[in-house]
Amino acid sequence: MAKKLDLEYLDIINGISEENIEVNFGSWIKDQNTIQNLKDEFANNNPFSHCIINNFLNVEFADKIEADFPLYHNDDSWYTYHNPLEVKFSRDDLSEFPVDIKYLFYLLSSNKFLSIMKEITGIYNLEVDDYLHGAGLHLHPRGGRLNMHLDYEKHPISGKQRRINIILYMNKEWDPSWNGATELWDSEMKECVKKSEIKFNSALIFQTNEISWHGLPEPIKCPEGMFRKSIAYYYVSPLINKNDKEKVGANDDGYRLKACYCKRPEDKFDKGIDTLYKIRPFKRITQEDLNEYCPNWNYLDDLEL
Repeated sequence: MAKKLDLEYLDIINGISEENIEVNFGSWIKDQNTIQNLKDEFANNNPFSHCIINNFLNVEFADKIEADFPLYHNDDSWYTYHNPLEVKFSRDDLSEFPVDIKYLFYLLSSNKFLSIMKEITGIYNLEVDDYLHGAGLHLHPRGGRLNMHLDYEKHPISGKQRRINIILYMNKEWDPSWNGATELWDSEMKECVKKSEIKFNSALIFQTNEISWHGLPEPIKCPEGMFRKSIAYYYVSPLINKNDKEKVGANDDGYRLKACYCKRPEDKFDKGIDTLYKIRPFKRITQEDLNEYCPNWNYLDDLEL
């Protein structure tokens, strides 16, 4: 896996004034009282540490990103996830992104913004992930979903630990009846504690750890041709967790190297789908897996229930 960030260009970004970085974000970034409130929310929110920042970007900048947000094309630029646990498209070829979207990723990687994330989260050894592993542009179509899961724990290349997620919503028009809200569940996966609804230019920021079960498990019911659009960005730190082969989703070396998915109490038993839950912590689900375990699965069937 090659590094996605151009470190020479990032040095240029880090060389510009703080004011020229701040101008791209909403007014919250320059208001110390707001940042203190976000810090308090992050530390005290349930079911795990998180906060939501409305008007995350400067309005004009957000409008440009929304207008330039690429839509799915059946080509090599998009990764396709198409199985009962996840129906989505993702893209991380940063060098090919529209200029404003590319610039946003470098702003999020800047020393200035990293310092703000350290302050809000209280995690002062946060680092930028040069590989942008798992980050990028995400699209969920009609019938899309992302079942409840814990994110990977140990970065497959750098060996760092994933610590903070940012999910920035990019839909100007979205009806809550279409589903798509990010659900945050309790540590025992018994109930949904909070939903982060889709709101244009709002960012959900949360700590990823052993209890941060999250997802959008209800199939999306937006009209055909529309997508739930989001930008994902992650921060890492030196590895602090201990290897433990008994932890949820752990690989042979005692760490989660892939996302680990979990059923909700209301999800029905299905032998084939349950097998996919066991497979997914160790590899992506392939068409061969679907053919073997869920040959009759159709991602639109759940919309008719």
